[in-house]
Amino acid sequence: MVKDIVKILDISWRFGVTAASNESDNMGKSFLHLKLSLEENGKAKNVFIEMTISEFYKFVHDLEKAKCNLDLLL
Repeated sequence: MVKDIVKILDISWRFGVTAASNESDNMGKSFLHLKLSLEENGKAKNVFIEMTISEFYKFVHDLEKAKCNLDLLL
């Protein structure tokens, strides 16, 4: 069985800092909003992700690791 191929059309992001929250632990925390524009089965869709800065750094590390693995194959 062949899985559908999902293409990344665009990526956009913005950083922010929590200015107000019901939980005092969250005030002043940095975060990242990531918007992925994807194409699946000829249809475009947007996926929104919110992550902490440490999660973002892990995400970037995983992307770099995947790129290195792909470069070895080519």
